[in-house]
Amino acid sequence: MGIREWLLKPYLEKTSKDLSDLKVRVDTLEAELKALKEDNIRVRDELREVLRALNEKADKADIQDLRLRLNSLMKTLDGLIMKIEGLEIGLQGDHLLTDDEAKKELILRLIREGYNTPKELKAMVPFGNKKLYEILRELEREGLIKKLKKRRKVIYVAEEGAY
Repeated sequence: MGIREWLLKPYLEKTSKDLSDLKVRVDTLEAELKALKEDNIRVRDELREVLRALNEKADKADIQDLRLRLNSLMKTLDGLIMKIEGLEIGLQGDHLLTDDEAKKELILRLIREGYNTPKELKAMVPFGNKKLYEILRELEREGLIKKLKKRRKVIYVAEEGAY
């Protein structure tokens, strides 16, 4: 045993233990996240069924108010599901986004999955606005995505060859 090994041994043992504890914690969080996402999807589907039933029988003002509240709840659930999916992407250990190519692939995949506005994309990626827009411009220059504008709203769509 050399002097370096002797000096660093307690630090290395502590670091190894910390890493194994973090791995267990990440696995637990991933399981909780998956269960939460499934619950949210189930609740959203139930809300859609209730809303569909209400639409068939809606004649009174109180039912109209109920319909508006259900729509609001569905939008909130969709937002939560989107955030959960963003957390899943951030937790994926094999998906460390260190290079620009991995970030481009992530954004292209998200656009294909239906996250088309900059706001939706920003909620899903673990990096800042500047980097997001830089990558979006680069993907557009490469012809992999197309930028559509409707008044003030911007939507990104994957091109046919990008699939």
